[in-house]
Amino acid sequence: MKFSLPLWVLATVAAGFTTAAAQALPTGSSQPAAPAKATSIPTGRVVIVNTLVFGDKIDEFRRQAQKLEEKFKPRTTELENLAKRLQELTQKVQDEKLSVEVRRQAQEQGLALEKEYKRKDEDLRADIEREQQTVLNPLREKVFKFMESYAAARGIIMIIDVGALAANNNLGMIPYVDNAADITEDFIREYNRANPVAAPATSAKP
Repeated sequence: MKFSLPLWVLATVAAGFTTAAAQALPTGSSQPAAPAKATSIPTGRVVIVNTLVFGDKIDEFRRQAQKLEEKFKPRTTELENLAKRLQELTQKVQDEKLSVEVRRQAQEQGLALEKEYKRKDEDLRADIEREQQTVLNPLREKVFKFMESYAAARGIIMIIDVGALAANNNLGMIPYVDNAADITEDFIREYNRANPVAAPATSAKP
């Protein structure tokens, strides 16, 4: 059993790129309400973006993910070793060539080891989640803030996150999209250019 470290947690961003306004009519008055003022409909581009690929293609995300993986590597390795030991004990319990007593002892060891694995796995996942909130959430906010300025500079009035729709099995809500409306690669390229990531320092060879 190999523990997989999550690199990207999908955030719903529709609220960051669309706005809504509502006016409440006055109550308790016998006089007719004043006619609503006409509002102009904004003109501009409606585009799509796939945020699911940000974790793999935005350099800052990849660097932070690598740091997280390195930080938790000893504990993930420990879980992998526990999983291997559990597998060995399971095979021992199922080996009819062994005595009943040996198989019974292997079963008891396996049950104890299974509890230890479950506890350490839950602790690790909780620690990873906390670390992600500390490290990755501010980075997500930075990315979406950049997206706002990116949109404003290009006359974009709405960005639809097809990644979020796909993750929730709602991609069918968009029956047709021209490929030219997909800004994913261009946005990633512009973000990486504006936020360069220095190469990791390498230790000098003796």
